[in-house]
Amino acid sequence: MPSLRDLQHRFAAALAGDAAEGDARLAVYRNAVRANYRNALGATYRVVRELTGAPFFNAAVDAYARAHPSAGGDLNVYGGTFGDFLAKYPYARDLPYLPDVARLEWALDEAHRAADGDGSPERTLADLARIPGDAVAALRFALDPSCRLLCSAFPVLRVWQVHQDGHAGDARVQFDAGTDFVLVMRDASGVAAQRISAGEFAWLAALGAGDDLAAALTAALAADATFDLGTALRARIADGTLLRIAEPA
Repeated sequence: MPSLRDLQHRFAAALAGDAAEGDARLAVYRNAVRANYRNALGATYRVVRELTGAPFFNAAVDAYARAHPSAGGDLNVYGGTFGDFLAKYPYARDLPYLPDVARLEWALDEAHRAADGDGSPERTLADLARIPGDAVAALRFALDPSCRLLCSAFPVLRVWQVHQDGHAGDARVQFDAGTDFVLVMRDASGVAAQRISAGEFAWLAALGAGDDLAAALTAALAADATFDLGTALRARIADGTLLRIAEPA
């Protein structure tokens, strides 16, 4: 007699199978599972769905769910690799920017769900003021938990913006505008995405990876020789991106 575990695996495999397979009772469950996946990813990837249309989007979600079924019971945190999937999805080849739009939407979703930070601009500035000048270069900063960074060869932020409810005015997208460097973060007013410079992107990415201020500055200047450390440091402490001074590694 098969074990309960074996029966559960068989049932899960049957649900993931083709809709034409199995009896009508399984089809009811199968359709419900697919609808749940489509609804969950449709809520996260609203712009991707709008760009492709519902039939294309649903087919892509079905294929993604077959290849990467949820390993947990909460579909609100499912779908983080959908952008990577779309990059290899043959039917999305004519929309080369689509994977990065999906990655941006996932970054926004993650930022919304991220834990609250445990610092403040006032505390960070006070701590910084106590650091001897010759020790500043060795400082490491913790980024706010909601911070996400995205680099794209396409103007994905503009694509996302013109597909937001209430967008008015010019909806054109200049696809040869150059590389997009985007910072996503949640503050008191909600989650927002903003375009930043190549230098600031490299600087924040280095700090987020645990590099000290000197190494992060080197990375920033390699990306943009005009990067101004003082301006960036003041701005990102003030808006909470640099949440606090991190403990030494």
